[in-house]
Amino acid sequence: MAQQGADPPLMRIGRNKVGCNMKIDPHRPPKLYRYSERKWLDLSLRLGKFRLRPASEYKSIEGSAARADDEQYRRLVLRNPQIAHVKTGQPIIPVGGVVMASNIDSDYLTLCLATIYSDHFFQDFEGSDTCLIIHNPDDFFDRMYTAIDSVLPNSWGAVDGSVSYGSCSKLGAPFTKPENFLFQFEWRFACLPIPSLNKCEATIVTLGSIEDIAEVVTAPDLATQLTFRSSGHRTAAT
Repeated sequence: MAQQGADPPLMRIGRNKVGCNMKIDPHRPPKLYRYSERKWLDLSLRLGKFRLRPASEYKSIEGSAARADDEQYRRLVLRNPQIAHVKTGQPIIPVGGVVMASNIDSDYLTLCLATIYSDHFFQDFEGSDTCLIIHNPDDFFDRMYTAIDSVLPNSWGAVDGSVSYGSCSKLGAPFTKPENFLFQFEWRFACLPIPSLNKCEATIVTLGSIEDIAEVVTAPDLATQLTFRSSGHRTAAT
């Protein structure tokens, strides 16, 4: 939640209401989208059931390049980085590319959504035949933060925000990805254990029905998708 009167506003991270010093944009997009199988998204719509997936699971996912990214290791090739000498403050002009690599020393839980509706997601995320459209993201996350109180320890931190591609997110490594995942247009909800854990278990969180703020739509027929993809077009609507 954003603090009133701050300039720029600060986002509160964690359910212990401890203020965060990171200056970030707290404004969510007008709609959010989740692509999956109808049997799962119907449960999300009617009962508000969502599975928070451990970051450690993603690397082992087979058959879906869009999902099989390493969520505990980040390697970025930085474009036009601003580098200065620690002692003198003088700028340093790098020769060649600058690579930043980091390991996240704890497993954590995620829920991944997209900020756009596009037919290509039904192909990129294999097995997806349906899209859950969340028409009121603020209300949705109010319910999400309330719901996780009953399933996660109070010491855990939780935050939602956009993923940065090819540059470091102000929310840290869990919200930073290489540029080759830019097509995901991801908005992420992340729950981080305090203290850190080597392995988290998948967690089901139940919000109650969200039919008043969301709907489920079916993917375009396969022939339509193939026509768009073969012509080089990817439709998108917000």
